Amino acid sequence: MHMRARFALLAFIAFAGARATSAQTVTDAAKTITPEDMHTRIGVLSDDSLKGRNTPSPGLTGAANYIAGQFKSFGLQPFGDNNGFLQLWPYRQAHLRGDVSIESRSAAGTNKLKYGDDFFLVHSDADSAVASAVFGGGAKDAATVGDAARGKVLFFFLPGQPNAEWQQTASATLMSSLHNGAKAIILVLDPAFPAQIIGMITQQTAEARVPPGAPPLIGMTYGKAKEIFAAGGQNLDALKDKSGTTALNGVTVAVKQPVESNEEKVPNVVGLIPGSDPKLKDEYIVFSGHMDHIGVGKPDERGDSINNGADDDASGSSVVMAVAQAFASLNVPPKRSLIFLTVSGEEKGLLGSDFFVNHPPIAISKIVADVNTDMIGRNNPDTVVAIGQDYSSLGPLVQAVAKAHPELHLKVAPDLWPEEGLFFRSDHFNFAKNNVPAIFFTTGLHADYHKPSDEVDKIDTDKAARIARLVFYLGNEIANAPSPPKWTAKGVEEVKKMTQ
Repeated sequence: MHMRARFALLAFIAFAGARATSAQTVTDAAKTITPEDMHTRIGVLSDDSLKGRNTPSPGLTGAANYIAGQFKSFGLQPFGDNNGFLQLWPYRQAHLRGDVSIESRSAAGTNKLKYGDDFFLVHSDADSAVASAVFGGGAKDAATVGDAARGKVLFFFLPGQPNAEWQQTASATLMSSLHNGAKAIILVLDPAFPAQIIGMITQQTAEARVPPGAPPLIGMTYGKAKEIFAAGGQNLDALKDKSGTTALNGVTVAVKQPVESNEEKVPNVVGLIPGSDPKLKDEYIVFSGHMDHIGVGKPDERGDSINNGADDDASGSSVVMAVAQAFASLNVPPKRSLIFLTVSGEEKGLLGSDFFVNHPPIAISKIVADVNTDMIGRNNPDTVVAIGQDYSSLGPLVQAVAKAHPELHLKVAPDLWPEEGLFFRSDHFNFAKNNVPAIFFTTGLHADYHKPSDEVDKIDTDKAARIARLVFYLGNEIANAPSPPKWTAKGVEEVKKMTQ
């Protein structure tokens, strides 16, 4: 079907897919959340016509308009720009221009590396970085490096092959390094890392960049890194599996990455249900999920090149819509006000949610909680992970809510992957670092992560609906509680550690 016709169809679904309902009780409202609606909404957002919802793209704009249409059909109040549902923010696209190079300098001389053969690079905003070199240990130790990284080019050893887990670890290493002041992050690749993959990743990352303020992220062959370490008096073979920082004495690394950029406006979608209590309505709860994905890539073995992102994160965005519809169906809204937010730019470094917390429609101090959902449609049918349970009173509360609703058949597990640092890798983290207690629901990674095979037919829509009901019940408890959520001492300490 012609693209324009497909978007017209999506606009029709935006209004036809929602039902006008009026619920007498919270239980009745929860029943408006159905597997069928979850399948429909996830299917629309992950449809081929949206081309993977890259930031920026016409497909992302189509997704935003669809969600805005859903919010309008529920009766939500627009809470974006100019009395509309869209909040536009400036996305800066930067492209490499000219020669990209890395060289190490030491008493032994200058070692020049070849872009695309010896290393790949995800560039930052700066044209260059020059600093002394330090080894920080394994990639999963990145969060513990601290001040030893400040002003340095920081090496980590990243074992394994280029699969979903490898990609997640690489991303986590970068995010862990956002606040440690490193000039550049160099991932030393496994000795068995296929040489031809370096060139493929170089092509894929030529127009990719790290989040604003992050250092450039570089993947370097083990052999070239070993030469640099030797020039600094260190044996990489002996050092690669050790934790802690080690200086490469007398070694300076220079990274050259000339960039040019342009700017484009891209959307978040924001809707509001005002609270019913004269005083508490001035406090707000945010329900968030990201609507963007990674767009079109290399064709897979089926010839499919569209990364549909059904689980990542059409599923979480559909939870936001489902919960919004459930609350809108209540005859009397809860006491606190509710904001329903779908953001773009998550895949580019949590950019859309960062813009929202820095340009909120109300003072950020009035937001008392963020409940975030990202990838909730796969894996064990009766388990959902809630990241950050130890960090605030939201943890005990969600356990109490799950216990009070055995009909959901959901075990709320703690963080099953603490080594991945997931608490600071989805949009809730931008709220947490602005002192807003946050909790993050996910069902984890799978073999279809960031692949064209992440399709709606693989989503467990019954599970997705049950998770949406859990989020609805949790939100209702937060919205009507006498006091807002509070940080725990551990939460304050961890967030401070992550943001300093």
